[in-house]
Amino acid sequence: MRPLSEDEVERAVEKIRRAYDDYIVTYLKPFTLKNAFEDRYLLVRKQRIDLARFVHDELELIRGLGREEEARSAENEERKRKKSRRSVNEYADGLIEQFREQIAKYPDLSFDEKASYELRKLLGALDRFEKEYWPDLERILRRLYPSYYSSPRLTLEPRLNYLTSGAGRLPPGISRYQALLMRLPRAQRELEWEERRLILEGAFLLHHLDETIDRVKKEAGGNGDLAALARTAEYVHSMIGDFRLMDFKPSNQGV
Repeated sequence: MRPLSEDEVERAVEKIRRAYDDYIVTYLKPFTLKNAFEDRYLLVRKQRIDLARFVHDELELIRGLGREEEARSAENEERKRKKSRRSVNEYADGLIEQFREQIAKYPDLSFDEKASYELRKLLGALDRFEKEYWPDLERILRRLYPSYYSSPRLTLEPRLNYLTSGAGRLPPGISRYQALLMRLPRAQRELEWEERRLILEGAFLLHHLDETIDRVKKEAGGNGDLAALARTAEYVHSMIGDFRLMDFKPSNQGV
C-alpha cells in the first residue's frame, strides 16, 4: 500500500469523521465511538505508524458497522412485516370464524361437499323459509291481492322457486354452479363469480321480502296475520344480518 501525503491523510480522516457522524445520527449510537476513533488517530500520529494502513482499516471498520446496522434494520423491518401480516391474517381468520358461527344455526343444503359453506347455508336457510314461513306470507298475500298479476307474488314466487328446492329437485338456480364444480380443470374465477351471483340473488330476494312484509303489515287485518308477519319478518331480518347482506339491495325492488 503506497504512502499517503499529508493532504490525503487529512481528507481521509475527514471522510471517516463524517462517516461516524452519519452512523451515530442515523442509528442513534453514542458519540464515544467517534471519540474512540480520534484517540486511535492521535496514538497512530504519536507512534508514527503507517497512516495509509490505519486510514484503510478505519474506513473498513466504519463501513462494516454501517452494513451491520443496515442488515439489522432490514431484519427488524421484515420481522415487523411478518408480524403485521400475521396480525391481519389472524384478524381476518377471526372474522371468518365469527361469520361461520353466525350462520351455523341454519340448515345446510348439502348438494356438493366442494360448494362454498356460505352458499350452502344461504340456500338451506332459504329452503327453511320456503317451507316454514312462506305459506303464511303467501296466504296473506292471496287474501290482500286476489289478482296474481297485481300481487307481490308475481315477482317473489319466481325468485323463491329459483333458489329453493322442491320435491325431489335442487334449486334450479344452482345448475350452472354445479356444472362448474364438476368441470376439470376447475374454472375458479367463473366458479367464484357464479357463487357471488347466487348470493346476490338471495340478498335481493330477502330485501324484497323485507319490504313486502313491511308494506303488508299496514294492510293486514287480524292479530293472527300480524303475528305470522312478525315471525316471518324476524326470520328474514336474522338472515340478512347473519349473512351480512345489509348493503346488497337491488336498485329496483319491483312490485
